[in-house]
Amino acid sequence: MKNVFRFFLFLLPIITIGQTIEIDTVYSINTKDKYVITVRKPAGFGAAKKYHHVYMTDGGIGIGDYVFGKSKSWAATIPSSCVIIAIGHIGDYNVKRPRDFIPADISNNVETNFGKADKFYLFMKNELIPRVEKKMNNKKSRAFFGHSFGGLFCLYTLFKEDKLFDRHFAISPSCWANYYELDKIEAEYFKKNKELKANVTIYVGGLEFLNKVLYSTRSFYITVTSRKYNGLRIIKDEIGNANHFSIRKPAVDRIFDQLKD
Repeated sequence: MKNVFRFFLFLLPIITIGQTIEIDTVYSINTKDKYVITVRKPAGFGAAKKYHHVYMTDGGIGIGDYVFGKSKSWAATIPSSCVIIAIGHIGDYNVKRPRDFIPADISNNVETNFGKADKFYLFMKNELIPRVEKKMNNKKSRAFFGHSFGGLFCLYTLFKEDKLFDRHFAISPSCWANYYELDKIEAEYFKKNKELKANVTIYVGGLEFLNKVLYSTRSFYITVTSRKYNGLRIIKDEIGNANHFSIRKPAVDRIFDQLKD
């Protein structure tokens, strides 16, 4: 059953007056699991207006904590042009994130709780997005952002036939995961495609050299740009003094700055 919470300034100062937070529990027939879907509508939301539908991973942790302002010192400023659709795991996210966000399309290196990004993709494509857009048919565009394994999944969606998103924002993507499976997927895609219509921004911290993220992200970026795909706009933004965790705030702020219009 859906619960709708209305937060006002005198209750929670970091929340804009009149915004609504809607929370659903959704079961996926593809992943055989339940998710908490948190939808944040801005103040003054109206069916006659157009909004960016911004999908994000980790609705209940990490970047989700920042986006939904769970601390007075940890609250993003979300533009009124955006509706946030956050996906949160129920249970042990340390187990379920690798299951849902790490791909295994080429290697087939799949375990019970690992490498099933293809199933999570089908959940988004066939279940979540149609559900959201049935309730809100005033979409201006679809955007997606995720951090770490969520950032990896963001880049993974680029190489699927269905172009689900108009904007992709990958924060500290774990491009190294599953023995650089993302690179293998991209290489297979390139064999058949010289066009990749996508708008991509990758954020990576300059201090992420110990966790493989910095070097694997640079390598992925160099490879993809060298392909010279028709229709691809890709930017890599290295935030020099950021590590895998401190990058979340500046990256999310920069994402929302790009989605103001």
